[in-house]
Amino acid sequence: MQSSWFDLLLDIVLAPALWLSIALALVYGWLFYGWRGGGWRQLGRDLVAGLAGFGLGQLTGMLFGISWLVVGQVQLLWGTVGAVLGLALGRRFWPRPRGKSGARQACRR
Repeated sequence: MQSSWFDLLLDIVLAPALWLSIALALVYGWLFYGWRGGGWRQLGRDLVAGLAGFGLGQLTGMLFGISWLVVGQVQLLWGTVGAVLGLALGRRFWPRPRGKSGARQACRR
């Protein structure tokens, strides 16, 4: 008996590993934002960078079969390393936008 695409979608959406990964990535992004600050726009960027980094770290750990510090199917070590790298690189290559006053000051110089 084949399962429908809807059952497969529910299996993915309701997976505890997915929600644990998302929660940890958002916590890392929020903590990084609390440490570095930068306004509401930077909070959104830090959350996205934390999610992307944790996801890439999780994927790296799964693809290479490295199983250090794993909770269920979540690669805590590699997800954390990925989130830290994603957050650091996100701040480096995705800088905070300047407001109107900052742009005017840059033009006056």
